[in-house]
Amino acid sequence: MLSSKEMENMGKAIKEIGATKTCITKPIIQETKKIVLEKGLDAAELYASQLTGTDENTELSRVLEICRKNKLSQQAIAQVLDNIEVIESGKW
Repeated sequence: MLSSKEMENMGKAIKEIGATKTCITKPIIQETKKIVLEKGLDAAELYASQLTGTDENTELSRVLEICRKNKLSQQAIAQVLDNIEVIESGKW
């Protein structure tokens, strides 16, 4: 369960992510979520950087940086990743 402060921070992150054209595929989202939960945000950012030269790298790195900036926990980041397609569709 996320604290009210973390829910507030997650709301800020979701707003900042905003509606964009999603270019992150489900397998990449799922792998990133797994890495975040098992190894943390630094490892997930390293994974994203290995996707160099792809639109997925750019968008995934942007999302993870927003999560870092808003000081989200691993569980909150996992929730953002679970809902990234809805968030970026503008229907959140």
